[in-house]
Amino acid sequence: MKVLLLGKTGLLGSEFPILLEKAGIEYRAPSHHELDILHFDEVDRFLAGEYFDRILYCAAYTQVDKAEKERGTCEMLNVRALENILTHRRPIIHFSSEYVFNAPDSIAIPENYERQPLNVYGESKLKAEKALENSGVSFWNIRTSWLFGSKKENFVTRIIQKSLEENEIEVVADQIGRPTYTRDLAQFVIRHFVLESPESGHYHVQNSGEAVSWADFAEYILNKKEWEGKILPISSDQLHRPARRPLNSLLRNTKLSSSLRDWREATDEFLGSLSSIS
Repeated sequence: MKVLLLGKTGLLGSEFPILLEKAGIEYRAPSHHELDILHFDEVDRFLAGEYFDRILYCAAYTQVDKAEKERGTCEMLNVRALENILTHRRPIIHFSSEYVFNAPDSIAIPENYERQPLNVYGESKLKAEKALENSGVSFWNIRTSWLFGSKKENFVTRIIQKSLEENEIEVVADQIGRPTYTRDLAQFVIRHFVLESPESGHYHVQNSGEAVSWADFAEYILNKKEWEGKILPISSDQLHRPARRPLNSLLRNTKLSSSLRDWREATDEFLGSLSSIS
């Protein structure tokens, strides 16, 4: 087993090196200077010279609001670069998002739900999914949501930082979902999609547990930190962001017999790691 890891410095991608090593899996994780996936000739030479059993495609443009003005840049990384990789027809694990959907908040979204993105970022992820579907390549497209982890700034670290500066924090209360710990997700992917070969297609993977809003999640985090301030629930419209967000990020796994642990347990572990660092 040999894996090509692309996007090793991102929030999710940065979890894989140590986990692959622990699993005894050989891997290459080239830097941007070693392999520019936006250039077809570079990709062609690299993949022609070395065989990989799996490609872990963690490279992505994830600046949701900036994408509204940077459509070309967003599509280059999320779609065109992926198409470059697909030309060598290696089995690929790709990560997508609940942003390809616009589902009512009364359902948990299954893998085959109609895709209807609300913003440029979501459109780019839909185009990436279609590229996978039309490639003839064995692929596992993993849709996930609300990622938090130790390697990059994320909602958890931002809300904690705000709590150090403010006594009242406005947080969106009309978007629901489940937070997903990047380490849990990466471990799950190695176990079920690197070391095993389930049927090619789309999969929904997020931490389990009760659905919450961003405001609920913030309150859970800050209660654990014994913050004495107040969360002020607001609507998505009150933020006046350039990109619309789906109100429902609750994904339903209908394909796999196992799932990730409760997001509360995962969050507690992550907060404990932050405390040990500080």
